[in-house]
Amino acid sequence: MPATGLFFLPATATDTIPHQTLLTSLTQNYNLTPLPSWTLSHRLFREPTSPQTTTNSPQKQRHLQILTLSHHHPHTHVAITSSTVPSQTRAGTPASSQSAETAVTAAASDAATLISIPAGAATEEFVQLVVAKLGPLWQARGAVSVVGGLGFEVGEFRVRVGEVRVGGAGAGAGGGGAVGGGGGGGAGGRGAVCEVEWVGVEDGEEVDWDEAGRVIRGFWEALGVKGARTVIAVPGLKEGEGGVRQWCEILRIRG
Repeated sequence: MPATGLFFLPATATDTIPHQTLLTSLTQNYNLTPLPSWTLSHRLFREPTSPQTTTNSPQKQRHLQILTLSHHHPHTHVAITSSTVPSQTRAGTPASSQSAETAVTAAASDAATLISIPAGAATEEFVQLVVAKLGPLWQARGAVSVVGGLGFEVGEFRVRVGEVRVGGAGAGAGGGGAVGGGGGGGAGGRGAVCEVEWVGVEDGEEVDWDEAGRVIRGFWEALGVKGARTVIAVPGLKEGEGGVRQWCEILRIRG
């Protein structure tokens, strides 16, 4: 089973195009064999925060996430995830700081419920149900998409790069307007996502995540791209669920 790492590179200004930076670095450093293009759709909902919750202690926060990945399965994944929100100071800033990778790893250790539903019309019906009937329980936080993502084989790695944009075709009531492919960071851009699969693990062999993490990080560091949010491993989940949870963690970028 391949080991996977995900890297999210935010657009830091309206004129930045982080996915082009990634593509340029890949083409300059490696001989690339193209893979089929891929798409992504992600809708995020959050459980309302209790008004009685104080800001002086860490808070548990639950999210409903609806994820469709064209290169994983012909299904949509529905996940209810929970994470710990750091305590806040009076000014509303985190009382303690963590690196992005540390914060993601801590959130990943919390429980998750994962199910699959058919992609396409059934997914849109489910989104409409959540919005129309379950609004008091789940507040829409928006939608992001990748359209026309690029993939490559690079030795023992499969690498996919895509521009993450607000909304997307079929975003519907979950949030965000329709956004087509192409373009730059711009007003609709959120950044870039890169999936790095290390396929050096033999079929049936249990993944050594310490080794896999070193290998995947080494590949990423060789690209010379800084400032990415990282999810390498999500421990404690059933086989096949880890990759979905990784995507849910990396895409939960808007609260």
